[in-house]
Amino acid sequence: MINKQAIVQWTIAVVLAAVVITLGITGSRCAADPACSAVIITVKDSTERQYVTPGELQQQLTQTGLWPMGKPLSRIACAQIEQSLLSHPMIRRAECYELAKGEVHITVRQRQPVVLIKGDEVYYLDSDRKVMPVRATVNTPVPIVTGRIGKQQAQGEMYDFVAWLADNKFWSERIQTIHVVTPKMVELIDSKTHYTIILGHLSGAEQRLDDLQKLYEEGLAHIEHPEYKQIDLQYKNQIIGRK
Repeated sequence: MINKQAIVQWTIAVVLAAVVITLGITGSRCAADPACSAVIITVKDSTERQYVTPGELQQQLTQTGLWPMGKPLSRIACAQIEQSLLSHPMIRRAECYELAKGEVHITVRQRQPVVLIKGDEVYYLDSDRKVMPVRATVNTPVPIVTGRIGKQQAQGEMYDFVAWLADNKFWSERIQTIHVVTPKMVELIDSKTHYTIILGHLSGAEQRLDDLQKLYEEGLAHIEHPEYKQIDLQYKNQIIGRK
């Protein structure tokens, strides 16, 4: 004859064992999948320029539902976090990774402006030749190109010319303003002598400026009150001064 009390005790024992096993499994999973306990955001080049702050990036991730704080590490999508940060107009690179102890590290690098274009549109070009918006936080001094210049010329031969200027110690200290009258008529303003240098087209401009530099060093630099207002370099092997 079956003892009802024994059946009840056995049933209770089975239920308790199941509860213990379930709690053990749950505890094991929690231990293996900790929640994010800290988010560390590093702006790698912040000592050179400060276009974004960690707080601004936290706000962006919060608004998109990607802020990882408190989430189980298994549910944190680092690839999505990186893609979201790369959509920020001032971010060039982004990296996100997790540590087993529950920390999430986010590292970003900012975009670097190379030249400011002020034509029909106003924008920067960055070190990757990509259009970069003008923001109040961007205050890095760069050459300015004004006048009738389209993006194709700006991202092509003008970018190459500005890069050459940046690498040339003599001219980088003098030329900060470039004016495009037409795509084939470019003028430079020498900030030290206040000459307007009529460069003409950009093809071969580097050699023409090398020739002018030699003339500066041999004679023009010693003239206290230059009688010329313009230096014309349009013609091959000729430097023409105009009053």
